[in-house]
Amino acid sequence: MKRQGVINQPLACALAGLGHGDRFILCDAGFPIPKNADRVDLALSLGIPTMKQCLAAILSEVNIQKVTIAVEMQEWNPEGRNYLKSVFKNQQFEEIMQEELAERAGDVKFIVRSGELGCYSNIILEAASAVELFKKDLIIDLPE
Repeated sequence: MKRQGVINQPLACALAGLGHGDRFILCDAGFPIPKNADRVDLALSLGIPTMKQCLAAILSEVNIQKVTIAVEMQEWNPEGRNYLKSVFKNQQFEEIMQEELAERAGDVKFIVRSGELGCYSNIILEAASAVELFKKDLIIDLPE
């Protein structure tokens, strides 16, 4: 058995398969996941697990170089947006309309569904290189 990190087998396999520049989505409970998408469904019930819990587990395994969220998060979920801005300090940060974010869902490697209920809590995450020179500024220490 693994000693630490992600123990959910489908998520661990999906994260291990990421290469530099690959994109995936961490989404809320209500996100319209395309029917042909590779899905890792972590949602247990409404609100469980949260976006923060899922993100913490994911960031313990991979480096992220770019984050994309919905512009609508600013108005409808400023707490969630502020949290993401505080976590991803050195990453490229893009804000697009939710409709475009949903369209991009058809072009990601996989989608991780959380139980999150915060409005527009959907994030496209782009994997960074594992080469030490490139990843050093992208390592994230999450607040407790």
